[in-house]
Amino acid sequence: MDARVVLAEIALVGAALAGCAVAQPQQPEVTPNAPSSSAPSTSSLAPPPDTGGGEISVELAQLPIGGNVSFDENTLADNCVTVNWIVEQDDANIPDNVQIWISGATFTDDVYALADSGCSGENPPCIGFVFDVANQTCDLAIAPTGNQPSSPDAPLDVSISGEVTCSDGESFKCAKFLSALVTENNLSIPLDTPPADAPSDAPPADEGLGVTTSGPA
Repeated sequence: MDARVVLAEIALVGAALAGCAVAQPQQPEVTPNAPSSSAPSTSSLAPPPDTGGGEISVELAQLPIGGNVSFDENTLADNCVTVNWIVEQDDANIPDNVQIWISGATFTDDVYALADSGCSGENPPCIGFVFDVANQTCDLAIAPTGNQPSSPDAPLDVSISGEVTCSDGESFKCAKFLSALVTENNLSIPLDTPPADAPSDAPPADEGLGVTTSGPA
């Protein structure tokens, strides 16, 4: 199949997936004793990577990830998600001509929001981070909003969105990688439901933390 045809198909799929994440026009407010039920606004910590001319970029609402979650021993609520690029298909492993800029995060319910602290600092912050062949781990600091899940059976997950850039343009290698991405299944990381009396005493999220929305896509 011609690489241009495959890329056109991927662009349509990527556009459809991107349409699932709708950024809300409000900043997350995770402040002491004042839980917020609103979602943060669209902003970013860093501009997309500049790979020069001749590249192509595709935005995806959900990137294939896996990882671990740590919690605050005082609140018993999750405070950091270590995000790794984890895929099931060999073709979805990041090749040396590709960069994936993380633009934001999405929560399935308004129970957590992005925060400006909570992780150890061992890994770089996820928002604005660039996955590539050599760098595939970052930390996402989160904090409870003070809200409980909208339904006892509702899944509580976080996913990340981003922009995939192939520096060599419309190559078959790039088309094969993008084709594999849109068929990956691991697109979110489960979170723990915080205790009903967990205080929402995390510091307020910075404006540069990135896109985050809550609720079903």
